[in-house]
Amino acid sequence: MKEDNKLIIQVNPQLTFNVNTQIKEQIKWLIGIGQIEAGDMLPTASQLAEELGLNRNTINWVYNQLRDEGLVTMQKGRGTQISNGFEIKQLKEERKLLQQLLDNAINEAGTMGFDLPSFFSAGLAYSLLHPPYPADKQRILLVECRGHDYPFYRQQIEQATGGEVETLFLDDIPHDDDAVREAVMRSDVIITTLNHAEEAKELLARFDCKVIVIGATLEVSFLLEIAKLQQGSRVAFVCLGKIGGEWMASRVREAGINQLHVETIGISEAGHLNEVLQNSDKIYASAAVYPELIKLQPQKTELFPMNLEKSSENLLHEIASQVKRIP
Repeated sequence: MKEDNKLIIQVNPQLTFNVNTQIKEQIKWLIGIGQIEAGDMLPTASQLAEELGLNRNTINWVYNQLRDEGLVTMQKGRGTQISNGFEIKQLKEERKLLQQLLDNAINEAGTMGFDLPSFFSAGLAYSLLHPPYPADKQRILLVECRGHDYPFYRQQIEQATGGEVETLFLDDIPHDDDAVREAVMRSDVIITTLNHAEEAKELLARFDCKVIVIGATLEVSFLLEIAKLQQGSRVAFVCLGKIGGEWMASRVREAGINQLHVETIGISEAGHLNEVLQNSDKIYASAAVYPELIKLQPQKTELFPMNLEKSSENLLHEIASQVKRIP
């Protein structure tokens, strides 16, 4: 629950969940049940750390995890804001069903005299005795970087395969080899994008696993619209990171459109971002950052419409048809 930018969150050091996870999951619940809305600002890491008596680095970890899950955006000087994209909608739909289920379980456990932390710890242990995923769902590992529009690829993979998708960021691989090994071991299929195909294959070669590569393309109608822009128009391509903006711009140049003055930038570059947005005649935003940019510059901003390549769609449908079913 939120009161005047203050989150009513508790931590219990006696629980088997570490405090990082306790805080992250409580914030996700507050978002999922509508106590925190899209556009709301979370307290600063220092504020929340002081309220909970924790180290600021703990809260920074939580906010970074929420960002990686697509639930918040973080900008230096502005703070941490609840997003308004696909991930928020999906979380709300999921938690609406879970809330009713858990309310019933809590009421029943209370009636029977169970201690709630013990009840749910036992429930977690019991769930570990069962397969973590339905037998007809594949566990898919998406290998990408934080700068590209990885939520787009994750969503496309989920829709095409019906699998459970986990994202492994190339940015983290050199620093956490154990986490990489565990992610690979629990995956049935590993997918990366054309942006990082060679890098991902090289880094994962030591695990002796096949890496499937998919790519995105643009609609011809969109390219024709850009080609109509006047000579020297100042156009900004904005993604989660500058590398994503550069990929967007390169797709336009490859189509022979070179009459524009182009800027590429990541949404996390707060100070420079405002300057670029102000000076641009047109702003093209990836799906991951579009909700935020349309609020900042509604007259200039348009969605950069990515689609999966046809060959990539076929690969994903082939994966879906090869689901391993457990008898």
